[in-house]
Amino acid sequence: MLALIACLFSLAIAAPAAEVTATRLDGSTTTGELRGWEASQIVVAAPNGEQRIATDQLLSLNWPPPASPFTQSTILPGVVELTDGSEIPIANLGVQSASATANQSSRGTASLFSPLASLLKDTPLVSTIPTNVISVVRFSPLDGALAKQWEEIRSLKAPGDLLVVAKRDGASLDYVEGVVGEITNDKVEFKLDGESNRVDRAKVTGVVYSHPNDSAASKTLFVLHGRSGLRLTVTEIHLADEFVTVKTTACASLHWPVADLERADFSSGKVSYLSDIEPASQNWTPLVGLPTGVSLAAQYGLPRRNHSAFGDLLTLSVKDKDADATQSAKLRTFTKGLALRSHTELVYRLPEGFNRFTALAGIDPATASTGNVRLKILADDRSLFDAEIAGDQPPQPIDIPISNAKRLKIVVDFGQNLDTGDWLNLCDAKIVK
Repeated sequence: MLALIACLFSLAIAAPAAEVTATRLDGSTTTGELRGWEASQIVVAAPNGEQRIATDQLLSLNWPPPASPFTQSTILPGVVELTDGSEIPIANLGVQSASATANQSSRGTASLFSPLASLLKDTPLVSTIPTNVISVVRFSPLDGALAKQWEEIRSLKAPGDLLVVAKRDGASLDYVEGVVGEITNDKVEFKLDGESNRVDRAKVTGVVYSHPNDSAASKTLFVLHGRSGLRLTVTEIHLADEFVTVKTTACASLHWPVADLERADFSSGKVSYLSDIEPASQNWTPLVGLPTGVSLAAQYGLPRRNHSAFGDLLTLSVKDKDADATQSAKLRTFTKGLALRSHTELVYRLPEGFNRFTALAGIDPATASTGNVRLKILADDRSLFDAEIAGDQPPQPIDIPISNAKRLKIVVDFGQNLDTGDWLNLCDAKIVK
C-alpha cells in the first residue's frame, strides 16, 4: 500500500471572494454570492434575488481577482498530475510504502494534506486520492531545455516507473526505469532489478508512474481552475462554507478553499468555435481577377483563424455597455474568431444538438476608415442575418437560431467602397447548444 502526503503553501490571498459571475450559454450573466453548488445546479444570491442556474445551461463561473495577486515567490514549485489531466500544485510530498510493486493495477490510496494556513486557520485538509491515478510528480519548476527534456521523458511509454534525476549540476535530466517506493524529505526509494536503492531527494526532479491498466474515466462536467495552479476535471462537486469538495473524473477526491478558485469552465461539448471547425468549403473571390499562377496573391484574401489579416490577435473597437455618450470605444482583444475578406463564402457542416450561432461582427480597426461589407448568414440556404457592417459604426452582435440546420453559410460581400479596407473580424464566432 502507498500513501501520499503533500504539503501546499500558504496562499497569499485575502478572505474568500464573496462574489462570482455566472455566464450562461445565451451570453447572459448573473453576479452575486455563490450560496450553493452541486453537479446539477448552482445557487447565486444576486441583487434581484436568489437564482438557481442549471449547470447544463452554464458556460463559465468566474471569480474576481484577489486583493493580493500571486507573485513568483508564491508560486508552488511542484505539481502532482493525475491520469485524467488534473493538476494539483504542491510544495512538498511524501510516499509511505510497505510494499510497492509495478504490476499492481492499484497501488492503494493516497492522502493529500493541505495546511493552507492563511485560509484554513492552521487546520489541515485531508483528501483521499487513489494512488493508481497519480500519473506524474514533479518536485521543482523547469524551463527551457530542461522543460523540453522533461516532456520527452514523461511521454515515454515505459513498462515501469521512471525516476528522473538532475545531472551535470542541474544542466540536464536523465532517468532510470524500475519501481518507485517510499519518498521522504531526504530520500526516494527506488527498486531496480529487485534491489532497493535510496536516492537523495535533492537530486530527484520527479517521478513518472507506470499505469499499464488505466481504467476509463468518468464524464467531465467542467474544468476547475485555481490561482495556485490547480486544474481539476470535475465530475462531482459540493459547496460547504468556504470550501468545495470535488471528485475528479479519475475518482480523486479533494477538499479545496473557494478563495483559491479562479474559473470553472463548462463549455466542453456545449460550445464549438468556428475557428476550431474545418469548413466544408471556403472560397475567396477578389474584386479584380488574379492572373494565373500568382500563388502568393491568391493567399492574401483567404480566411484567418484566431488572428487578424495583419497577424495580430483579433480586435474590435467596443464601447462599454455602461459608458455614457461622451466616452469613446476601446480596443477589445479576442482569442477566437475569423478574419474575412470580401468576397468570401464559408460553409460549415453543423453537428446535431446546437441551437444558436453567436458572434460579434465589425471591421478591423486598422481599416475602419474605409471598410464596408455586406454580411449574410444562412442556415440551410435560409437567410437569418443580412446587414451592412461599416468601420464607422459599432460592431454588431449576432445571435441567431440554427436548430435542426445541417449547414451554416457565411457570406462577406463587397460593400459601398468596393473592396477597400474590407477586412471583417467575426469575433467569438461559435455555435452553442
